[in-house]
Amino acid sequence: MASSDQSKGVMDIRQNRETWAAFVKLTVYGSAAVIVALILMAIFLL
Repeated sequence: MASSDQSKGVMDIRQNRETWAAFVKLTVYGSAAVIVALILMAIFLL
């Protein structure tokens, strides 16, 4: 078996947290953009 720098029960999750934060931010901005687009469509197309 190859040796590794990992220890059982120890994990650096900083990069995972940064990725999750970016995903949540993108989801919020994307949802806001869809809501604004729907509101504008309701105003101008109905």
